[in-house]
Amino acid sequence: MLLKSTKSIVASASPFIGRDEITGTRTYTNYSYSNGDAQAWQSANESFGIDRGDNLTNAIGVGTVVYRSGSTVNGVIGTSSNGVRDQNDYFSFTVGKSGTVNLSLNGLSRNAALVLYDANHNLVSWSDKASNTSELISRNLSTGTYFARVYSYDQQPWNHGATGYSLNIVRQADALENYWQNLLSDSSVENAALNSIKFDNSLSRADTIGILKSAGDFGSVTSTELTDLRNFYNNAINTTNVATDLKVLSQKVLFSDTSNQWYTGSDSIRANLGNLAPDSSTTQLNLLIGKHLLGTDRPAIHRDASNNLVGNYTRANGSLFMNGATAADVVQGATGDCYFLAPLAGTVNDKNSMISDMFRDNSDGTWSVRFHTNGKLDYVTVDRMMATNAAGHYIYANSGQLVAGNNELWVALAEKAYAQVNESGRIGQDGANLYGNGNDNGIGWGFKGAATTHITGLTTTSESLSNNAATGLSEAELINLVNSNRIVTIGGFNTNAIGIDAGETSINTAVQGHDYTITGYNATTGRFTIRNPWGSQHLSLASNQLMQLGGTITYSNS
Repeated sequence: MLLKSTKSIVASASPFIGRDEITGTRTYTNYSYSNGDAQAWQSANESFGIDRGDNLTNAIGVGTVVYRSGSTVNGVIGTSSNGVRDQNDYFSFTVGKSGTVNLSLNGLSRNAALVLYDANHNLVSWSDKASNTSELISRNLSTGTYFARVYSYDQQPWNHGATGYSLNIVRQADALENYWQNLLSDSSVENAALNSIKFDNSLSRADTIGILKSAGDFGSVTSTELTDLRNFYNNAINTTNVATDLKVLSQKVLFSDTSNQWYTGSDSIRANLGNLAPDSSTTQLNLLIGKHLLGTDRPAIHRDASNNLVGNYTRANGSLFMNGATAADVVQGATGDCYFLAPLAGTVNDKNSMISDMFRDNSDGTWSVRFHTNGKLDYVTVDRMMATNAAGHYIYANSGQLVAGNNELWVALAEKAYAQVNESGRIGQDGANLYGNGNDNGIGWGFKGAATTHITGLTTTSESLSNNAATGLSEAELINLVNSNRIVTIGGFNTNAIGIDAGETSINTAVQGHDYTITGYNATTGRFTIRNPWGSQHLSLASNQLMQLGGTITYSNS
């Protein structure tokens, strides 16, 4: 009977368990076969040449080995054909994460042995017990490729004939995997958590989102799942090696936050949501995750006099920063939030790194944006969807620019994030996730000192300007502040108190309550550079003119 010189390698995987990844042992068969019979125990015809798997260079791959996902090969070794014995079966495998890997050879009816080689074919270890005793190699292996060899003795072949075997390659749990497995009770949450550290022991943003979502894989969130997620937060997410924004945002999803009461989404219609609780629906869970971690809960767009939305959301092109961030990037739109944009321009002008540190690029079209509210770090997540009018222009910050253009996004994203964090009730506004039109709602009409603190975490001082040094800042004091790296803003001008020379920019009564940024002082000309967040109608005023204007100077205390 003619024997074919090829071996059959068949892999099967366990059913889907929980979220994201298949777990369990992959099973392979390595039988020589005759006339298509995959279970025949005859050897391949070695006399026709080296068969697949007979040496290191043509070893049969059996996949990546990590905790809870190993490989088993059921095979036969030691059969003979045409006077040539099938003496060696070689298998290659990859260690996905360093740790203790066990290789065991079981089910032997005759003597066989087990050898382990590294990627360079160097001997690592072997097990060579007498008779049909099972073999075991247990070694701490780093990541990379390895080779396992099952071999049958060729001395006295009448004593060492063919034998079936089961080769098992598994990685043992490390300390963190053991800890998490003992911490979690729900199989779906446990599976998602352990899958997140298959290849390293770090917890990424994507890992965390997957673990949170796992509680909704099979219906509503059970009390066990919620307890598991909160325990996981306290013992895994809220640790020093996890990014601060991930801790803050996950806490909002799993525990209580004022902003959880509502969800606006992209249709500008506010609906009830609520904190996560036992029996919360999968929809509620996913909305909370979207709200805090994916940027899907966008601020409501304002309505016109006929109660129609003045625009909709469109995906913005462009980059967060282009050639560095400057105060010139700040251009106010339809919301009366000069009190926020003026210190934003001051921060980028005098403490530029605070602006770059304010954003964390999540590499998925979203950014985590940092604020300081109630004396602690706070974050919201924003995406690329921006409020635009029918002509495709930004309605709010970046006003006048086409959303489809190659724009710099940081100002528009910061303003959008400020509207979202308003819903937390922690910035002293009305608590609505709303840009607002004009000065009476959402983030319209606020206080530049508070906004400076929200942006930077720095305390501020506000003082009046006056020609009388005893009642306010003197000229010399103001010059010193502006020449330092303090954030200096001004507002509340008394426009009737100044005469502007011909040819200079005028100040009209419409902006008496408007806030500006003082970005510099020119000692040669004796003039202050005063930037309007509109992006136009900036001022260049001499000291005596500025003192006559009065108003209030607000500056950061460091």
